[in-house]
Amino acid sequence: MSEIKAGAVLNYINLGLRLGVPLLLTPYLLEALGPAEYGLYMLASTLLVRLYLSDLGRTTGTRFLSEYQARNDTVGEARFLGTLTILYSLAGAVLLGLGLAVYPFLGTIFPKFSPAELSTYRVLYLMTLLNAAIMFPARSLTGIADSRQKFALPGLIAVGASLLSAGGTWLLAALGYRSIGLVAFNIGTGALALLLNMLYCFVGLKARLNLKEWDLTLCRSLFTFSGWLLLNQLINMLNAGTGNYLVAITCGAEQAAIYTCGLQIYANYFLLGGCLSQLFLPRVVRMVQRGASPLLQTEAMIRLGRAQLLILLPVAIAILFYGRQFFFLWIGHKLGEQAELSWLIAVALIIPQTFSLAQALGWQISQARNALRQRVAIMAFNSLLFIIVSYFVCLWWGIAAQAIWAACSITIQLLMLNLIHYRGLGLSPLRFYTRLLKEWRLRGPLLLLCAWSIHELIPGCGWYNLAVKLISFAALYLIIIKHSFRATVSE
Repeated sequence: MSEIKAGAVLNYINLGLRLGVPLLLTPYLLEALGPAEYGLYMLASTLLVRLYLSDLGRTTGTRFLSEYQARNDTVGEARFLGTLTILYSLAGAVLLGLGLAVYPFLGTIFPKFSPAELSTYRVLYLMTLLNAAIMFPARSLTGIADSRQKFALPGLIAVGASLLSAGGTWLLAALGYRSIGLVAFNIGTGALALLLNMLYCFVGLKARLNLKEWDLTLCRSLFTFSGWLLLNQLINMLNAGTGNYLVAITCGAEQAAIYTCGLQIYANYFLLGGCLSQLFLPRVVRMVQRGASPLLQTEAMIRLGRAQLLILLPVAIAILFYGRQFFFLWIGHKLGEQAELSWLIAVALIIPQTFSLAQALGWQISQARNALRQRVAIMAFNSLLFIIVSYFVCLWWGIAAQAIWAACSITIQLLMLNLIHYRGLGLSPLRFYTRLLKEWRLRGPLLLLCAWSIHELIPGCGWYNLAVKLISFAALYLIIIKHSFRATVSE
């Protein structure tokens, strides 16, 4: 099995753990911590997840190291890794300083928190801030394995870390530990996984680090690329994923818990869409370096988009038709009728994000072609608009309206991305969507009809009933798309 296929399999195993474990732990943690402290715990956990997903240093490392690998330049690679480490260590120090400057104002930022809630969150904030400052330079070195298209062992490490995190969280909660202990354990687990990855890169892959030769020209290139990449990542983090923070500021910790439960399903769906695309950056860099035309790059987007939709669409349809029943079974015992609101939040975010995730390869193409400036410039306005409007939407109309506005913001962002792909990169969004929609013009309505029929013909409300519905829908889906699946796998 090739490294990319092995990496894809392990990514999906790890994803299955990261999807399934929180679903199992959430009702238990809600009961153990209570809705208010669970909301605080999830605010801190969401920040950790966002920092992990942003993967700024790792993405930068993979992007540049792929070029050195293409030229077989080991001396340049060692000098690059040294420059990258120094630059990101400085960036981590700046991040720590900025975070500490914000710390005294947490009470002003979250006026709805009680004194006890604010005290707990202050500790969680400092823990996540210190973790981010330390991990910032360290994660940049893990791009070595990605650039060499070595995905198997890092995938195994990720699976092991997920299992350890899940088991430890359950055990600590059973022993009576609160949110601070749980977050501390998750930070430790992440640090252990990072250490093992670095050992693999420098011992197993024989990578070298040259800290003595400071390359000013390279530093400028790194600073420019990383700066635009950082701005793009901040824009993404300031969009729909920060809705729970705005809810916490305007509505309090308990409402943030309700919003976070819906956001958790959305975040897992986002992870599902990112598993394939993150494996393709080294390949895209090589494609661009070899002079592949925008038409060939569009064709690559279409191939990955076809695979993305085969995975994402059935999940989105299942959440739409069976998600309400799932949310009541999952968290209804603690949140009551508010569980339906969490489901509506998840649906509102997932539907528009499906179309954005289908063209995820455009992000890798933008990095490979050093076209981040255009992407960031046009998206910055959308993020600023989202934050300003979100505050007043939450304040005046509550979390349901916030979810609707977040869905609108994702749609606006998608339109802007397509403008960048067409005007800035010469890609063809029209060709992309025409090819994809042509394949789904009959299957899509048929899947919706099947999901609706199963929902109507198998009434009930228990876990067994939900499992029967999902298995029935999965069986019909596999029958409908089996030919497309074979064609996609063969590519």
